[in-house]
Amino acid sequence: MEPLTPQIREKLEKLESLQSALDSTILQKQRIEEELSEAERAIEALKEHTSDEVYQFLGKILIKKEREKALLELQERLELLKLRSSALEKQEEKIKEKIQELGEDVRGSLKGQ
Repeated sequence: MEPLTPQIREKLEKLESLQSALDSTILQKQRIEEELSEAERAIEALKEHTSDEVYQFLGKILIKKEREKALLELQERLELLKLRSSALEKQEEKIKEKIQELGEDVRGSLKGQ
């Protein structure tokens, strides 16, 4: 078997870099999905809560807040998380496409070598 050409090695390194970027994107997306789920549960709990005031964590302390204000903040957070999740989904798809294309290119180069 012949040694790999510099061009093929460069493509393989790019492929590894893309795979690393994909792994990172997937991890970020999982974290966002967890936050989304948590925010949705909190919103449901606030909708069921009848008191005008609730407590919310701020760092390592609890603060008292108006229920409606806390609900509004959570809904805004939920929308932001949905946008981030959507952006990460698009980024993940683009990286997968690049990996597919580059993988096919490398296989073609190896066959022609």
